Amino acid sequence: MSNFKNGVIRDGSSAGTGSPLGNIKGGIIREGSSSGLGTGRPVGNVKDGIIREGSSSGLGTGRPVGNVKDGVVRAGSSSGLGTGSTKGKVKDYTIKGMERESDAEIVAAYHFLVKKFL
Repeated sequence: MSNFKNGVIRDGSSAGTGSPLGNIKGGIIREGSSSGLGTGRPVGNVKDGIIREGSSSGLGTGRPVGNVKDGVVRAGSSSGLGTGSTKGKVKDYTIKGMERESDAEIVAAYHFLVKKFL
């Protein structure tokens, strides 16, 4: 089970416990074992509900892998909201403690740091 606290996603069951998997800051998801925000290798980003894969630290760059609209998660290479095959709802991919973040950031963090599904 994963958890989220202060921008860091960890593999423990209680908030703030466990080894760091990565972090999210300003819509950019970074992979790495450091608990410092903004450190690690960029693996993806989120802008306007579109989840993109790539090693750039720029928002809106990289290959679109999915999107979130009205709580529905969709996979696809289109940059249009609401397009692509349905993968479930945001609640299916919520990381404990991350409930107050944007829906697309929740799904992106799950996809890039916990288990790839898009």
